[in-house]
Amino acid sequence: MNQSSKALTLKPKRKLWRTRFKMARSTFSFATRIPYQEVCQPEVSEEELQHWGEYILLSDSVCVLHRDGTITRRAHNLTKLHANESLAQWDEVYRFYDRQTSLYKIQTAKVHLPDGSSKKAKKVVQPYGQTYLNFYPLRPGVTVEFEEQQDFFTPDRIAACMWGQEFLRFAIPCRRLRFTVAIAEPFSLEFKLHLTEQAPEKWKQGKYHVYQWDMRDVPGYETDDGTPHPRDVLPWVDFTTLSSWEPVTKFYMQDLDPPQKTPSQIQKLSEELTQEDQSEEEKLYSIYKYSSEDVRYGRHPNELNLEKTREVGSMLEDMRGDCKDKSSLMVSMLRHLGIKCNIAILLTRMNGSVSFLPGARFDHAIVCVDLENGKRLWLDPAGGPVTFKDLPTNDQGTQALLLNSNGGELTTIPDRGSQSHQINRVCHGVLSEDCSYQFTAEVTTTGDTAMELRLKYVNRNEESTALTLEKELAAHLTGARIESPRFINLKDISKKVSYTYRTTLEKWSRQIEDIILFRIPWIGSMHTVGLVNVQKRTSALQTPNPVRFTDDHKIEIPAGYQGYGLPYSHELECKWGRYQASVFVEGSCLICKREVDHRGGIVFENQYQEFKEYWEACTRADALDIVLMKKSA
Repeated sequence: MNQSSKALTLKPKRKLWRTRFKMARSTFSFATRIPYQEVCQPEVSEEELQHWGEYILLSDSVCVLHRDGTITRRAHNLTKLHANESLAQWDEVYRFYDRQTSLYKIQTAKVHLPDGSSKKAKKVVQPYGQTYLNFYPLRPGVTVEFEEQQDFFTPDRIAACMWGQEFLRFAIPCRRLRFTVAIAEPFSLEFKLHLTEQAPEKWKQGKYHVYQWDMRDVPGYETDDGTPHPRDVLPWVDFTTLSSWEPVTKFYMQDLDPPQKTPSQIQKLSEELTQEDQSEEEKLYSIYKYSSEDVRYGRHPNELNLEKTREVGSMLEDMRGDCKDKSSLMVSMLRHLGIKCNIAILLTRMNGSVSFLPGARFDHAIVCVDLENGKRLWLDPAGGPVTFKDLPTNDQGTQALLLNSNGGELTTIPDRGSQSHQINRVCHGVLSEDCSYQFTAEVTTTGDTAMELRLKYVNRNEESTALTLEKELAAHLTGARIESPRFINLKDISKKVSYTYRTTLEKWSRQIEDIILFRIPWIGSMHTVGLVNVQKRTSALQTPNPVRFTDDHKIEIPAGYQGYGLPYSHELECKWGRYQASVFVEGSCLICKREVDHRGGIVFENQYQEFKEYWEACTRADALDIVLMKKSA
């Protein structure tokens, strides 16, 4: 790239005449049109259609950045349909565009029937740039063709630039996939390939530099509920004409960063909230608690599409705001107290974990505090009832842009893994000779688990809480009788969430003459069910979110019995998890300890067998019987 960020922020000096008169620009000089006849043969087999539900014959897209900073995008798609859900997607296609800033044209919209004939889709144009398309008739075996182009007559909101991404493989097969990017001088393009080495063909077309990926017979990628986000497992190309994050930072600071002069309402509020606080941490907690708990999440429907933060007076009046509103409010109060902090914008983990090139691809805002000891504290006031200093999994390990006056700082939010999301249980119980097991338990939770418990129970009354918690605790223990379930620190977000209960498991063990077989009811017990049961996978697998289970049982065994084959221990580990369990006898008690780490991450197809073997070994260890034998006379 040879263009400075300063040059990118300049407005174009002269518009193209087609831009000035709001006329469509031709893109066929960069990528000639591919006709239906070129991709319709050979016929897609019935077996392929039944397997995938549909088959893409052509996916052709073109993105053009003109020298005046405006953009033209064209897309041409041909899809052969079979399954009912695939047909239903084309019953009605809806498009909307702003007539003041762009021009939208449907170049082709028709249904190709199996007998060789075709029928145009019905187009209904509504006021204010709304267009509806009805494709008819639709039945298995038809091919839908849709070609559209949109010309933008003003530069991107960030600057005179273009950025985006394109997948080079889809969830269903594609006979021909072509993607073209044309960049006019003096702009230049930077691109990055992910999970592919498919370099583009490059050439110069007049004053445009053209990059084109042209692929044939791209196989489909089968997906299910366990498949990770496509950006983490499929090949794709990321591209941008921005040379730095500075224009992005400048744009978002105008919309999100609180004013330099703190409004009087905010000054008064922050002083009232922290009037009894002495330390920096106490002040941080008071401000975080107010922003997270007292200000409810959401906006009025007429403000949902508003990109700027809400006006302070309105926000304090109805005590409501989304992630950027809450973060801006929190930063404004902290700065008034002399605490250094910034808004950080990010794309949450549910949208993939791969970092992007410069562009406006964010869906969340949080707060980054620079503490007096030099460390950073990340806080998410809109993440739900998260314990103070904890951070949701959805924010951890993601690329974040800190908004500051120095052009921004691109960083990665630390991924604290399973240690930040824990479920710790301590049990004291009695195993009776009649095969029943009674125990009392205290469970302490942190991170996402604590947040989920608060979301579920914090607004319930005591009776409803006890009843619902009882059902939840008994759900995975056949015949369990739960008594006295009670939360300890449910509403205090400065502390971990804890709860206690008493359990009776009738006939939980088995007695065979002088032998008792006893199975430990571990918390978070592992089972080979669902996606881990299949023998092989043709796609990657998203493992469970990071969490750590620790379980400690002290069990009084029946008089006259002793352990057989004890002590024993299991230690298993792989890239995606760690398992440790031990059982031994101490006096007249069984001491049972277990710690399991789910580390998260992605299991690719060639790694599945390793993960499956680990998970199955953990399952067998969890299900192992403890043998107690009656002592001889």
